[in-house]
Amino acid sequence: MKTALGTLARWTGLEAVMRFARARHNVTMVVYHNPDPETLRSHLAWFQHRYSFTTMDAVADALESGRWTDLPRYPLVVTFDDGHRANAKLEPVLREFGVRPTIYLCSRIIGTHRPYWWQTPAAERLGIETLKRLPDRERRARLATAGNDPERDGDDRQAMSWEEVRALTPVCDFGAHTRNHPILIRCDDRQCSDEIAYCKSEVEAFLQRPCQHFAYPNGDFGDREVAVLRQAGYRTARTIEPGWNGPDADPMRLKAFPVSDDVPVSWLAVQMTGIPAWLRGLRDARRATEGGMPSGQPVPVA
Repeated sequence: MKTALGTLARWTGLEAVMRFARARHNVTMVVYHNPDPETLRSHLAWFQHRYSFTTMDAVADALESGRWTDLPRYPLVVTFDDGHRANAKLEPVLREFGVRPTIYLCSRIIGTHRPYWWQTPAAERLGIETLKRLPDRERRARLATAGNDPERDGDDRQAMSWEEVRALTPVCDFGAHTRNHPILIRCDDRQCSDEIAYCKSEVEAFLQRPCQHFAYPNGDFGDREVAVLRQAGYRTARTIEPGWNGPDADPMRLKAFPVSDDVPVSWLAVQMTGIPAWLRGLRDARRATEGGMPSGQPVPVA
């Protein structure tokens, strides 16, 4: 399927047509997690010839002021989720291309040896997608019983230290990704509020600069989460729903293209059409109808 779609995008010019039609005057956002520097370099080189790099702050300014034309043509925002340890090695590549991404941090994992819960042996044994569907209290209890309590330090540090985060401030902006990366829609009201509001204040305290942007863990959110974000004072919130953002976009529901960290440029071009995400949506809807999985549950990005 990947080979067929890659060939289709390359020989038909589908990616270029969609970019001209949708991305010329709308903001494109891409989502990374933990790419290696060389893969990111190849991706940024591809983007550089097709888009104009901009920032989340610039998008928020344009949305709030109504001056959408202040943004360049083909505006592109690069984002990273979680704050993985290897992100600290990306500074030379970011400087090389003059891109200033937003990295969304989990404030109770950064600067510690606590693991990202889905990157533990217990989560692998129990099933990551199964755990995502549980009430958060039960998810944490099951992980602890299985030997990987998400509140305890692990053997290896998976996240950046706060010193590494501070070292990136000349080339990166930093947003919030909750304190512990729960699935927010599985949290009770108090935990949801705490994860959103305290993450903001903790990032601001450590970096001594405003934290104004948010990314939903696993892309899951509802009206409650949007209301809490507005009350906490965030300017934007980014989803993982593929698509482009125009001047009438809801700043708390910004669309973005999840990009696989390790794919070649040929598949990156396909992912930027949104077709893989659309096909996954059809597959998930079919599975939900057949009883294979609940409707609306995200799956790992291919």
